[in-house]
Amino acid sequence: MDFKRIELRDIERIKPFFSYVESKTCDFTVGGMFMWRDYYIMEYSVCDGVLISRLKNENGEIYYNIPLGKSTPDAISLCVERFACPKIRFCTVPQEYIGVFERMYPHCTVTEQTDYADYLYSSEELISLKGKKFSPQRNLISQFKRNHPTWSFEEVNGSNIADVIDFFNRNAVQTGDGSVASSVESSMCFEVLNNLDSYGMTGLCLTVDEKIVGFSLGEISNDTLFVHIEKADRAYKGAYQLLMNCFAERFGADVQYINREEDMGSEGLRRAKQAYNPICLLKKYVVEIEKNV
Repeated sequence: MDFKRIELRDIERIKPFFSYVESKTCDFTVGGMFMWRDYYIMEYSVCDGVLISRLKNENGEIYYNIPLGKSTPDAISLCVERFACPKIRFCTVPQEYIGVFERMYPHCTVTEQTDYADYLYSSEELISLKGKKFSPQRNLISQFKRNHPTWSFEEVNGSNIADVIDFFNRNAVQTGDGSVASSVESSMCFEVLNNLDSYGMTGLCLTVDEKIVGFSLGEISNDTLFVHIEKADRAYKGAYQLLMNCFAERFGADVQYINREEDMGSEGLRRAKQAYNPICLLKKYVVEIEKNV
């Protein structure tokens, strides 16, 4: 089976396979896969109508994603049986697929990836922000609007993308911690912003006095809005909350759920994502199969 590196030009070939996904996790969206393709050295092959993709972790170990095809058991069997290696590992496996693996391979090993669970929210709740549990968000949004009466929103497009990039360039310098993770994230964001048409993402930018102070980018897949990038100037208190609410209102009105992705083990991100009252965490797992067992 021949594998090739995933490139931006492969979006149109790979994207149709996402319709076979039986979960709401972010890994099988254009942003979720293509933003990380270089960092994880992602490769793919299409065999008998099945998309098989794989990646390397930080230690150079090979992991496979869930193979995508019309029949999940057939796709998994094709992936497992086509490889001569005695052991094969699947990563970020959504919880919905664990039963399939265990029925097909009773001796497989399943390990939860706790830092990679996605935070799933009710679209209606993030739009309305009704009830006591959302009073902190409402208060911060009200404070922002009082302090910055000239605030406004506009969709990210060709006429303002240069200003959005300039904002992110300044904001990344201000907020980056100098770590490898911070550098990688900044690089991915710049790549998306410079190839927005290829990614097909929608976005909003928040302005004060016609100056951009935040932006958000995402995509819709089936009944879920996925928020891939969200950046705001923390000097503007309440900017993140207003950005979240307006993004949900503009692009989430016709879907049932909003996925705000993982916290990657960051305590700060965990607190921020929990503050928006997720309806559940979409757990993910590593599944390891020894073919001779």
